[in-house]
Amino acid sequence: MMVIGITGPTGAGKSVVCRLLGDWDRISIIDCDQVARQVVRRGEHCLLDLAVEFSSAILDKDGELNRRKLAGIVFRDREKLRKMEKIIYPYILAHILQEIHRREVAGDRAVFLDAPTLYQSGANILCQRVVAVLAPEAGRLLRIMERDGLTMEEAKARMASQPGDEYFEKRADHIIRNIGDTSALRLAVLELQNKLGL
Repeated sequence: MMVIGITGPTGAGKSVVCRLLGDWDRISIIDCDQVARQVVRRGEHCLLDLAVEFSSAILDKDGELNRRKLAGIVFRDREKLRKMEKIIYPYILAHILQEIHRREVAGDRAVFLDAPTLYQSGANILCQRVVAVLAPEAGRLLRIMERDGLTMEEAKARMASQPGDEYFEKRADHIIRNIGDTSALRLAVLELQNKLGL
């Protein structure tokens, strides 16, 4: 089974690309953002580790992670962001490995890791190929604000905390450029599937 990483800056359209890929037979998607949400649920060791590092102020009254509070702390301070990543990434990787094994046993031909922080987490070592999805900054900003309910300032802070396009271009095996045209994006995904032999 082939494992392919799909990465790129926030708001570039990775999830749309993955939805298009997921329409194909025996190809599955692991949403690493979803995995990240699972490992920080109430009672999980990862959440306890985060509360020790950043204080119980990151928890809501029910003991669940208050994502907005944690984001407000880490997306304005690179050192704190690195501390958070050092805590959370090992838990995410362990979960991804379990999912890859489960899908291989189920007979999938390929699994795509939808992973904005593919390289930072070390998940790229699990992949035979890596695809970067890139898009113009203005479009990304609007998508992030709409998708996550953020202010422009919050969305810009999140974008500024991530590497630029050049970082992904240098490391990826394939590039998909999302200019906001659905037909062009669908064609790019078909071309990618041909290149990957899927």
